Formats: sequence, C-alpha cells, structure tokens
Amino acid sequence: MEKRFGYIRVSTAAQNLERQVHALSESGIDPQDIFADKISGARQRRPGLDELLSRVRPGDSITVVSLDRLGRSALHVMQTIADLEERGIKVRSLKDGENLEGATGKLMRGLMALVAEWEREMNAERVAEARAARAARAAQGEQIAGRPRTALTNANREKVRSWAARGHSVQEIAKLAGISRASVYRILSGSISAS
Repeated sequence: MEKRFGYIRVSTAAQNLERQVHALSESGIDPQDIFADKISGARQRRPGLDELLSRVRPGDSITVVSLDRLGRSALHVMQTIADLEERGIKVRSLKDGENLEGATGKLMRGLMALVAEWEREMNAERVAEARAARAARAAQGEQIAGRPRTALTNANREKVRSWAARGHSVQEIAKLAGISRASVYRILSGSISAS
C-alpha cells in the first residue's frame, strides 16, 4: 500500500512554511508525514530531505508544492527524481503543469533531462574557461588567490627572528612582516632558512 509523504522547503529561516504545509495537508498528506527544510536550495545537505529519503520505500510517493523544492538546480531536481523513480518511489507536484505521470509526465521528464544536460554542459564550459583564465594569469606571474606574496629575504627572516626574541607574539610578527603565521612558524623552526 502506498504511503504518501510530503516535502517542503523555504530558502531562509525568515520565510514561513505554513502555506506549503497547508497545500500538502489539503491534498491528503498527514502533517506528521511532511518533512521540511529551512535552507537554501544551493546547500548540498538538507537534513529534512535526507531524513525523508531514508524513510520512503518502494511503492511510496513524495508530494511537493513545486518540483523546484527538490533541488538546487534543474540538474539536481532531475537527478533526485530519477533516483527516486529508480527506487520505485513516485514524485508528485501540486503545481499545474508539473504532472510526472502519463504521457505528459514522460514529456516533462524528457524536457527536464534536456535542461539538466544543457546545465551540465554549461557548468563544464564555465569550469574550463575559469581554468584557462587561471592558467593564463599564472603564466604571466600573477598570484591566483590568497595573501599577496612577500619576498622572504634574509633581512626579513632576521627581522622575524629579532621580533620573536624581543617577545612579540607570532600573530604580531605575521602582521609586522606581512606574512602568514605559518610562515613565521616555519622561519622560527628553521624550515625556512637563509638562502
């Protein structure tokens, strides 16, 4: 026998879940079987959805107010739906035009798969472009990220040791020298020696 569950999500703690709870309750889902997250769809981990996914069994169904509640992108929504259908769990949406059953559902899933594939390709292109730009900047000698490089000359190393001998803290020395605390520790331990 099919057990009906519901899932709701809002993006911020300030938003209210009440409208979604009411809609799912009106569709016949017991409020005790509704799982919720107050978290951005961009977050990887969503405790409410994770708990729901651990509870559903083949033959059960999950109803949402809108399919976008299930994921952070078209690709993620499509993957979640495909994973659930593979496990024998139906996904239903209360939003008009998001029926996943019958011929319309088949068309909808096909369109979502195409959008997900396009999104995946666009992400791959953006990553490749970012890598190429980073490599070009590195080839020109630019620092890619992090603290600006400070030349660790012998004089700078001696200053670090001198400040330490006078009782300055590692944090103070790092600030005075314009280097990281890790660099200060390495100089003081002798792993960065005079060159």
